[in-house]
Amino acid sequence: MQRRSFTVYRAQWWSWVKQLYPGYFACVMATGIISIALFLSQVFLLSAVLGWLGGGLFLFLLVVYGLRLVRYPRAVLQDATDPGKLFGYFTAVAAPGVLATRAALSHWVALPVILTAWAAGIWFVLTYWAFAVLLFRNDRPLEQSVNGGWLITIVGTESLAIDWIVLSAFWPDQAPLLQLIAYAFWTLGVLLYLIFITFIVYRFCFAKIQPADLTPPYWINMGAMAITTVAGVRLLQALHPVPLLVSVQSYITGFTLMMWAWGTWWLPLLVLIGIWKYGVRRQPLRYEPALWSMVFPLGMYATALHLLGQLPGLAFLRALATPCTWIALSAWLLVMGGWVFSVGRAIRRGQAGQEQPAQPAAVS
Repeated sequence: MQRRSFTVYRAQWWSWVKQLYPGYFACVMATGIISIALFLSQVFLLSAVLGWLGGGLFLFLLVVYGLRLVRYPRAVLQDATDPGKLFGYFTAVAAPGVLATRAALSHWVALPVILTAWAAGIWFVLTYWAFAVLLFRNDRPLEQSVNGGWLITIVGTESLAIDWIVLSAFWPDQAPLLQLIAYAFWTLGVLLYLIFITFIVYRFCFAKIQPADLTPPYWINMGAMAITTVAGVRLLQALHPVPLLVSVQSYITGFTLMMWAWGTWWLPLLVLIGIWKYGVRRQPLRYEPALWSMVFPLGMYATALHLLGQLPGLAFLRALATPCTWIALSAWLLVMGGWVFSVGRAIRRGQAGQEQPAQPAAVS
């Protein structure tokens, strides 16, 4: 019986690994950014707990994705050439990017450097791979290809913009180069967003939308703008800004506020979409890994409010930042609870399967 139990659990494990959601690093992104928002709210103990948990989830998923690549390379390649799933892999860029920022808040130096280097390498490979897939392999029409997950590209790009600014504070001698790279990543993220959001709005307005099409990653429509806002504020707050940044500060300020306003506009619409999907159309609400793509934007929006409140004339936004942080934490608790419950249910199903009496084999 014990050997049979082990066999059942092993089969469940490998089945989960084979079908692993490409964007599962979003749970690390969500955990890390809420840790940052709590830090900015001066809830230091809980922030530290979530920071360490985010690091643990990151290491765990690194192992799991490595196992999937070794054991199921065809499944990985299939996801990596599917325009609907491919961009989920950009969570592997944003996750270490967010953790690098959180580590820097705790005055780590080596860890943010390692995580930024890792994220930059993955970003370079994935960016050109994704565009190569769209150029040379994709034959699907736009409405069957684009989804909110595409905007995780922008999240990964902007997280690196933030990290370069963080590193420029560590190495003032390299500040001119690092601030230039940070600005380049920030503005590249803005341009990519303008391209991708055009496709998404076109699909919303001119293609038939079913409830199943409105997946949680569409919350990245807002989250991408929130992290662009954070990156813009970080550029404005750069220590010892080089003449380049000084010359474009007005542009960065204006564009940052515009991105925040656009992200804020999305919030009520996303809530209405959720009401229509789960309330009007009665779609079942159960745990799925994509739900982490709803939690991350909430945490990033709270962080954006914290940082915008530090700019001249915007101090009143700080009053909204802490309540938004607690809302994001509540969403994190709900999704994490759903994940734990789903794991427990899978284990119970495995146990129930062991207790079933063996059935005689059918004779054909």
